[in-house]
Amino acid sequence: MAKQQSSMGFFLLLMLSLLILFDQKTRSGLANIVNYAFYPLFGFGYKYPVLTIFLAGSIVIIISALIRHYSVNWVEMAKMQNMVSAFQKKYREALKSQNKYKIKKMQKLQAEIMKKQQEVSSSQMKLMPITLIIFVPIFTWIWEFLMKAPHYYFDTPWKMHINLFSSHFLLPNWILLYTLLSIPLTQVIQYLLRLRWLEQ
Repeated sequence: MAKQQSSMGFFLLLMLSLLILFDQKTRSGLANIVNYAFYPLFGFGYKYPVLTIFLAGSIVIIISALIRHYSVNWVEMAKMQNMVSAFQKKYREALKSQNKYKIKKMQKLQAEIMKKQQEVSSSQMKLMPITLIIFVPIFTWIWEFLMKAPHYYFDTPWKMHINLFSSHFLLPNWILLYTLLSIPLTQVIQYLLRLRWLEQ
């Protein structure tokens, strides 16, 4: 019951987030509030929109990574990964030997492991609303910032003057660009946090 309520709460928050993002009046109002802090830091007088996307979007990545790092039980996660790896190895051996008794025993164990995996996944899902609360204001600001920019094109080695608002795969190019830029930063932050955790 609690899990269903949590899922319903997250779904409602997601719908509210989409409403804010795609309702121009609401999006502009929220973006104007964020603008007081973000424009002096990341605006650059509208001269470098790609840099603005990266730096403002990095706030989401850094905060989300910190929340996840300090909220997830990494010891339990490592134990779960080892358990799944050991189970898969034994299950393959049972299938290979066609030992029906062993296969049946492993299938029962599989149900228990899946239940534990769901518990771990559920604890991570609880962090999603916090991420959304951070994500929505920042991305409303980026969206409105780009709408006001005198130019909204960027160049790549393979194509010149790509429109940030053109859509590919249902998403505007500026979101795809942000995703591409964020991947290396996410990996670096996660590596540094894990390194610090191992040193403790």
